[in-house]
Amino acid sequence: MGGKRKKRTKIIKPKPKLPKTFECPRCGRIAISVEIKNGIAHIKCGNCGLSADIEVPPVFDEANAYGKFIDLYLDGKLEIKESNKEESTNEGEDKQVHTTT
Repeated sequence: MGGKRKKRTKIIKPKPKLPKTFECPRCGRIAISVEIKNGIAHIKCGNCGLSADIEVPPVFDEANAYGKFIDLYLDGKLEIKESNKEESTNEGEDKQVHTTT
């Protein structure tokens, strides 16, 4: 006399996805991309040109490499390369002006 048994619906929660771009500690924009090849993470900001190469273990993904980059950047232990094309062209023009005058 119990009646018909109801089917139980299983709730499936989607797994969170890791981000592909991150926030730059210098300019504050979300423009940092991380590429990992052969145990070296190449981190570059598309806005201000901040870039660095960091050695990472093979189990690290992009988010872990970004975290290590932020820790090293804030501690001041990171050698930073700047690859901004506008600055390099302006410096060349300044040198030519100073040598002609």
